Amino acid sequence: MRTVYPVGTTIYEPDKCSNGYNLISGSEGVKLVDMNGRTAHFWNVDPDRKRGFIHRARLLENGMLMLLYGGADKANWGVMEFNWDGNETWSFRPDCSPHHDFWPKKNGSVLLICSNEVPEAVRAEVTDPERRALAIKEDHLIEATREGRIVWTWKQHEHLDVNKCNPVPASRDWPAGPDNNTITDWTHTNTIQALPENRWFDSGDARFRPGNVLISMRQIDTICIIDRESGEITWSYTGDYRGGLSGQHEPHMIERGLPGEGNIIVFDNGSSPQKDLAHSGSSYVLEIDPSTDKVVWVYDKGDRFYSRFTANCQRLPNGNTLILEALARRLFEVTPEKDLVWEHVLTDNAQRVYRYPYDHSPQTAALPAPRNLRVVPPERLVIEPQEG
Repeated sequence: MRTVYPVGTTIYEPDKCSNGYNLISGSEGVKLVDMNGRTAHFWNVDPDRKRGFIHRARLLENGMLMLLYGGADKANWGVMEFNWDGNETWSFRPDCSPHHDFWPKKNGSVLLICSNEVPEAVRAEVTDPERRALAIKEDHLIEATREGRIVWTWKQHEHLDVNKCNPVPASRDWPAGPDNNTITDWTHTNTIQALPENRWFDSGDARFRPGNVLISMRQIDTICIIDRESGEITWSYTGDYRGGLSGQHEPHMIERGLPGEGNIIVFDNGSSPQKDLAHSGSSYVLEIDPSTDKVVWVYDKGDRFYSRFTANCQRLPNGNTLILEALARRLFEVTPEKDLVWEHVLTDNAQRVYRYPYDHSPQTAALPAPRNLRVVPPERLVIEPQEG
């Protein structure tokens, strides 16, 4: 007997949406899904199921698909590029353990997050004896060229206080694994972005120089911007909405030409809040003016909206916002007034999902034009009992 649970597109108002293709990566490969839930294209990038977990997938404007793989087999770690037919055309596998995110720069190089153990001398500075007795992980940020040459590195222990950590412990036998917790997994960086051109820098604020690096450190509930040249942290944000950030994911500066350009949008998970229990069990999407640290827009549905881990958000060309409530496998689009105009229930787990315009690349533009059909759910669905 199967549990009754809808899948596919359950709500759709075509005239109110920023229509396009949704890039969804899961255990069976990567697919482009149209607004009615039809698969428009599929990349069978791992036919033998040997490469492991897809941390992130991005569709480039030239039609190339870039993925970040991770898993038990170190030989499969790394960022890889595939053509439209699913053939691997490029890869980079660093000696460290890349995870969670990558950012393809316009010059062809790639930013990566890599896990490493802090040096012994740094671990000796830890005041908590339980943490000091264990191997403590940190993240190194690197930039690699297409030729595999590392041209920039930023190590967290050189810029952050190793004793600034999340005071809420997670048992080492919990489902996420013994080293994915607040005791040994010090920062758990989950997002990286090279800042785009923006109005703040145009007006003279050097903190937001294009090319500076924005990251999210989940365990310490902090997002920050790193000066690409000096390595100094030029901007840091923990927030104050419902007690501040809590286990956040996917902060990124909204690109020029999109509504809210220059602001930073972030999925605030509400996982292990340190300051206000009203945040527990509730997720929010926040749009922040980084020049003032003020929240200028928020999506807040109380305890009816929650993803403890993973998830993401994306500002769309018409001003709507795409939101992935990952653990519920729910992807939806809301207007600036927070009206729900599209909802899609995934059939597979996805850490991040991105919306691309129909003409994003020559390959997507060449696909047959999708039929955008309105979807209205019934007011009340009742399954009648069977006699006998």
